[in-house]
Amino acid sequence: MATFNLNGLGTPKSATYDNESAYRELLSRVNNGESIVVSVYTDKDNYPAFGIETKKVARFKVRVNQSLLSLLVGYLNNSTVNEDTVRANEVEPNEEGQDFTTDLFKLLIDEGFTPQIAPLFRTVYGYVNAVFNFPNGRMYFRLEHTDELMDYLADKKLL
Repeated sequence: MATFNLNGLGTPKSATYDNESAYRELLSRVNNGESIVVSVYTDKDNYPAFGIETKKVARFKVRVNQSLLSLLVGYLNNSTVNEDTVRANEVEPNEEGQDFTTDLFKLLIDEGFTPQIAPLFRTVYGYVNAVFNFPNGRMYFRLEHTDELMDYLADKKLL
């Protein structure tokens, strides 16, 4: 009887994510004028990331840098899109102690965007759920419930 094994068939630990292809898929959706749903999170390798989906495309991940963030928020907010400045593979992991999700959430509020925040009694214990509605889509956040965040939201009169 033959014996089988899977030696040498595992995924290499250094496998990199093809962010360029994910960016091209996002750009295709933007150029088609589709409404985009964005979930903001940090991926398992500690990179800031967006989960992107539309009515026609299942969710896929795009790692975020400043130029990609500017392009996507500009598109969501009905601005013109300058795709020439985006270098999709030039992404860096978060620094130790940095929380991309909360930082982006606060940045959007400070820029004048207003989120809808789920009533705290309806949220999963330990998290605050919020969504920003834009003309060309939505951006969802799941934020860790901290005293600092609650104070920030209270100061901005969002609770």
